[in-house]
Amino acid sequence: MMKKQFMAMILTLGAAAGASQAGLVNGGIESNSSPIFGAIDFWGPNGGWADHASFSKPNDGSLGANFGYYSVNNAESVGQVTDMVFQDGQEYTFSGWGQGGGNDIGTMVYEIGYDDGTGGFVMLASASYDVGGSWESLPGVSYTPSAGDGAAGNNIWVRLGEGAGPNPEDVWFDEFTLTPAPSSVALLGLGLLAGGRRRR
Repeated sequence: MMKKQFMAMILTLGAAAGASQAGLVNGGIESNSSPIFGAIDFWGPNGGWADHASFSKPNDGSLGANFGYYSVNNAESVGQVTDMVFQDGQEYTFSGWGQGGGNDIGTMVYEIGYDDGTGGFVMLASASYDVGGSWESLPGVSYTPSAGDGAAGNNIWVRLGEGAGPNPEDVWFDEFTLTPAPSSVALLGLGLLAGGRRRR
């Protein structure tokens, strides 16, 4: 009986940790109240959206109806402050799909950070990927907060940032995700559950 209560407590804690991690809104760029080429709902301050049917590129078959785009190397960014809160020791990954835009070449600049309290972006990590003519799934950027870096307790801000090249270039993006790795509490619960089943 004691073991069952302990298991229930562990799994409840794990579920509670996951429940606070709601993540992105409109990550698939499917819900947009503006007309085509207008702003993307819940994403900004730059960027627009278009539809795959009108601007088809290779490997777009699983990406839904719409995608987003913005101009790299032109002092633009497109992102979202989420309701997911950084916790020390928890890994967070912001990723998605990318394509090189109208000229089939570009650089995706993934960034993850938080608000400095005045609307300024505090970058914790970034990763850049060269993209071409076909849509591809990109690993994005990951970050694990630790004591003293100021991240814990702050809402996660994810965005595509400005590139380093001299000329503006458009890049296309789709199917953003923000995922925490399973918490250690949840992993402990799953491990104990698996161990209990093996013994039976």
